[in-house]
Amino acid sequence: MVEFALSSVVLLLIVGGLIDIGRSVYISEVLSSAAREGARHGAWFDAPNLTHPYLYDAQIKAEVDIELATISLPASILKNPGTTCPNPTDGNAYHNPPYASSAYPATANQPWLYICYDNTPGVDFTAPPGGQSQQDVNVIILYSYGPLTPLISGQFGNFRVAANEHITVQGP
Repeated sequence: MVEFALSSVVLLLIVGGLIDIGRSVYISEVLSSAAREGARHGAWFDAPNLTHPYLYDAQIKAEVDIELATISLPASILKNPGTTCPNPTDGNAYHNPPYASSAYPATANQPWLYICYDNTPGVDFTAPPGGQSQQDVNVIILYSYGPLTPLISGQFGNFRVAANEHITVQGP
């Protein structure tokens, strides 16, 4: 009887761990999709009017939040203005992962959104820009994944998940 109780505890831990792994992969894919949709939406070019009507923070955030809502994740917290491009820890000039721990949310299961225009920290659009001054939009979503299994979260804490998408902005 003791062997059964011990083996059932181990089995429950394994099943809980597998559920957490599956859930984290699923969330990672949704974050990737949200970053891609936000960047795609922002880079859209209205050729007849020669404008970028969606290339600004509010429109990109709205598109990202629609994707996050598909699996009931909370709306993203926009980190623009201010830290528009989080600093990568490996020094790459394109603001791709890995990022410093301070760039991630301190609380679990809350996405932070960074929108980096033309790989230039500090550039921020609160309205559609005039002309074609930028060539790249990088939508970055950073997330602290909190495991459901208490043993895993107690031992390892939160896991950091990053998703980013660069899209070249089209224009005249």
